[in-house]
Amino acid sequence: MSATAAVVSRHVRPLEMSEIHAVLSNDNISENLSGGQHAVLGESRGAHLHLLDIAQQPSAPPAQSAITGGLAPWQVKKVKQYIGARISHGIPLDELAQQVRLSTSYFSTAFKATFGISPHSYIVACRVEHAKQRMLNTEAPLCEIALDCGLADQSHLSRVFRRVTGTTPSAWRRHAVQPEAALAFLQ
Repeated sequence: MSATAAVVSRHVRPLEMSEIHAVLSNDNISENLSGGQHAVLGESRGAHLHLLDIAQQPSAPPAQSAITGGLAPWQVKKVKQYIGARISHGIPLDELAQQVRLSTSYFSTAFKATFGISPHSYIVACRVEHAKQRMLNTEAPLCEIALDCGLADQSHLSRVFRRVTGTTPSAWRRHAVQPEAALAFLQ
């Protein structure tokens, strides 16, 4: 698509373009023109019709590219490692941004472009996954698991866990452990 056609297609609504096309292709306009004027109109009309035809053609879809404005792969890896290592502690947004050498506001925007959720939501989801793994692999009480996941106490764990999974930690634990207990009973 030529630059002129691109400008025409951006600034003219499709309905207007079809009306312009109809006017330019109408031969009644040239009835009252002299021979020289008719030739100039013909050349001009042809050029305009060509531009309108090009502008009305659907443009090719853009090539699939990497997410723009997101984090680089090394930054994603570094952020995931940092969150994993500090899951039992507080993880301020400015510390995460410092890990990948970005400003806090730019990091937040880039993180959301990369992961599709805010950094806080991602950290909460990681804490819940960590709590699930602890509940599956240990007999630790929920208050201990809450502290290990960087949450204030068992009620904080319950609120966060329920918001993310739709069930309480104790109900999830009973349901997750139940199939294993049934297998042990059958043997």
